[in-house]
Amino acid sequence: MSVSGFFSKGIKLYELPHRKAERQLLVVNDAVRYAFRLLGADPPNGFVLNTALENEITRQLHWILENRLMHSKEVNGFSVLWFKNVSRAPELTNVDGKHPDKKPDLVFSLQRDKMPVLSSHDAVFAECKPVNKVTHKILPKYCKDGLIRFINGDYAWTMREGLMIGYVKDGLTIHEHLADELAEEKLHREMGNPTPPSQVSGSEPTEHAQALYVTTHQRDFDWTPNRGKACEIRIYHSWHSCE
Repeated sequence: MSVSGFFSKGIKLYELPHRKAERQLLVVNDAVRYAFRLLGADPPNGFVLNTALENEITRQLHWILENRLMHSKEVNGFSVLWFKNVSRAPELTNVDGKHPDKKPDLVFSLQRDKMPVLSSHDAVFAECKPVNKVTHKILPKYCKDGLIRFINGDYAWTMREGLMIGYVKDGLTIHEHLADELAEEKLHREMGNPTPPSQVSGSEPTEHAQALYVTTHQRDFDWTPNRGKACEIRIYHSWHSCE
């Protein structure tokens, strides 16, 4: 491929978009839910979920996901059979190669068997954001600082799916508050003409987690030369109570 910032010699052919990873994404959501349960039931010394900052929560989630759940078989399907590893804030290049140091919060690299993929960008990409009524409002923080990165080609540009993880306070919900923000006409084009949040079949709320929802967004960029216009992306919203 001939994109600014990329070395292309010797790279095998790969397909865009990469084959769907929805099953793996649903497993990732199960694992994130379980990790939150562990944090709430038996937090490490000095860690208080209600007062922890974004990076502190993400660091704890990553530690549990990579060092425990990937190997313990506590979450069905979440293992080295489907995932290579879980990394935290790795530096990755955006779609046009002009930004080589984008850092999605959590990257669940996929195990593929002889599939034509760009291996450095074959993953369930997750962005984590606090969500509350005062310091981390949905529109400026969750949408314009988080969700937008999946739409503009910063994250998951090879994929059909992405994951937003919300650290939620003040009783905010996906089906009401996020839906209201995404329905704003002035936001529609910037957010890729999103569909209303739809509850994922089989996903139910728990005491500390909302049901999983999904929205679909158009992406207004082209893949590498002669690859055509990027397909739409489905963003799954996984919100967890931090109160």
